[in-house]
Amino acid sequence: MQTTSAHSILLDPAFPYGEDLLQYIWENRMFEQHALRTTDGREVEVVKPGRIQPDSGPDLVDAQVRIDGQLWAGTVEVHTRSSEWNAHGHGYDAAYENVVLHVVYEHDADVRTMNGHVLPTVELFPRISTDSIALYLSLMRGKGFVPCASQLDRVDHARISPWLERVLVERLERKALEVEALYRKLNNDPSETIYHLLAKSFGLKVNAEPFSMLAHVLPLRVVLKYRDDAVRTEALLFGQAGLLQVDFVDEYPRQLQQEHNVLAHLHGLRPAPVAAWKFARMRPVNFPTIRIAQFAQVLMRCDGDFSALIGTDNVNELLDLLDVEASAYWTDHYRFDTPSAPRSKRLGRAGAEHILINAVVPTLFALGRIQGRPDYSDRALGLLEQLPAEKNTLITGWNALGLKADTAARGQALIELKNEYCGKRRCLSCGIGNQLLRSTVK
Repeated sequence: MQTTSAHSILLDPAFPYGEDLLQYIWENRMFEQHALRTTDGREVEVVKPGRIQPDSGPDLVDAQVRIDGQLWAGTVEVHTRSSEWNAHGHGYDAAYENVVLHVVYEHDADVRTMNGHVLPTVELFPRISTDSIALYLSLMRGKGFVPCASQLDRVDHARISPWLERVLVERLERKALEVEALYRKLNNDPSETIYHLLAKSFGLKVNAEPFSMLAHVLPLRVVLKYRDDAVRTEALLFGQAGLLQVDFVDEYPRQLQQEHNVLAHLHGLRPAPVAAWKFARMRPVNFPTIRIAQFAQVLMRCDGDFSALIGTDNVNELLDLLDVEASAYWTDHYRFDTPSAPRSKRLGRAGAEHILINAVVPTLFALGRIQGRPDYSDRALGLLEQLPAEKNTLITGWNALGLKADTAARGQALIELKNEYCGKRRCLSCGIGNQLLRSTVK
């Protein structure tokens, strides 16, 4: 029997998770099935509980139940209270005519279908473990790094790895959809697509959007015309970034400004808004000026041919290609006209790894789907297995809970798990949440 607190909380309208839990419990048969009966006393045998579907209409499809010996096939609708059937207007909706069973936590009213048929109802309140309810409430209200932070030591870690492998593929497939949308927008041009994704990844999280705007206002075809000229390449990038629209003291930015004026007029270019760029609360080495200068070097080193980025699974070759150093002016500058102590402005191995993880891998995986090249998708996964995980607050949080990210593959999976499952409290869809909830069933 349920405790009063668990019973009242689950039925509290201010707690919006009760129906989700009941759907999960029914689908996974996490209730006492012995002598199961409808609220009017008929015997019920659950042949197939059905499967949860996220679209409009009844909650579970492809269900089969035997009521007093008669087999019924159709859908199942789940509510915390029976009366919600009427409150939601299901009795006037033809989509619910095929419901063969109404599953509720508490039965408080008989309900009818559109044709007047009294719907068979099963009440789960006396048949669900109190532990299941209590655990679910703690997950929904958990204040830790993730909802299950205080419960994670109860999970079999050997079963976590297969779940993270699945989550990694989900992340790559989700990103592939974004890449494919960009690919179609760019007239199915792989090189232009890689160019845009490289630009965005150079912006890191803070300046990703301004870098994307830069790629849109500076077509790759224009950059390629001057890829053997470092000054003109930087003039195009800094000019189209809107960062050359002031009066300069130093000779080099004045030279860039003059070159950009000529090239912009020649190619009909209009710069992006300078206000989009963010410098505040950033390490100077990650200022957009430095990142743009490094991006220019990558464009020149690739010589307009990005096939090298997707044509090999040799991580060291790719890192060598991407680990560039900004041009000489930036050795003693972080911003135009502001001298600083001399320091190499090399992208570095960690920076190159970031570009591989966030630009090259998603592009490879997406092109594998678009072009029917499974070897590309396999190569993307292989690169992630060879690279170390990035260092960020999410990975640090998981490490503190005992889930280490020894490769970029695992790191990307943990990031996806935190953002798409834990952050949205999708514990019922999570392999770890499933383990915890199933452990409460005696």
